[in-house]
Amino acid sequence: MNPVLIVTLLFAAAAPDTVEQASQSGNQMMEAKKYCEALVAYRAGLAIDPKNSDLLYNAGLAALQCRDFDAALDLLSRLKALAPDDWQVRAKLVQTYQTLGKIAERDRERAGLFELRKSGTNQDLSAQSEYCRERFEAGGERVMAFEHFEMKGERAVKYVFDVMNETGDAAKYQISLGSYDLTNEVWHQSTKPTPPADVRLFHLDGYGENIHFTYAMFPGEPTYDEVRALVVKILKKEFKPVSSSIVSPPASKKP
Repeated sequence: MNPVLIVTLLFAAAAPDTVEQASQSGNQMMEAKKYCEALVAYRAGLAIDPKNSDLLYNAGLAALQCRDFDAALDLLSRLKALAPDDWQVRAKLVQTYQTLGKIAERDRERAGLFELRKSGTNQDLSAQSEYCRERFEAGGERVMAFEHFEMKGERAVKYVFDVMNETGDAAKYQISLGSYDLTNEVWHQSTKPTPPADVRLFHLDGYGENIHFTYAMFPGEPTYDEVRALVVKILKKEFKPVSSSIVSPPASKKP
């Protein structure tokens, strides 16, 4: 029997009487990392108040953690209809469509997120430099993938893949796609025939403790799916770096 259905049946005997009780119960289950139970609790609250935005968002998060991605899509889509300017909901929908393999829908949702930021109507979104585009596992590693809204500065970065530690609260190393001004200047000057002025050189790099790897170079910006596929191969140890270097740790500061 479906584990979510089992939890639902068990929960029904002590269903909460109020939205607040459902929310508190769901929050407790989330803190205990009992995500499927949390989803059932939040849904009990939604049965009382179907348009409660807090419950819809929390239920969507619980569904993602419970790996009930169809439920997550339903819940987050309902919330988006109520709060179309909530950028975090749109970001979660990008993640959900990615997990479901609905690439056209993912791309439309991502485009909508970028348009919302471009409009400047959401101050919180305008202040963000990046968003979490995806969470996935590969080669026994858990990964959080971030996309920068804009490529700025001399060492501009497009994507960052944080490979998480065992507790999942910090990255133990990173793989990133960037395009640096100095690298581009050298590339344009040294490559024959000279690349078009509007074409940049991108490079995929790994950064660990005091070490740097270069995995690949791309004349022109690769797609997210191309970069992701290469990252998966790296994590599965099916792709080796073309170069590496030791980065000296910073000198200790005198007291």
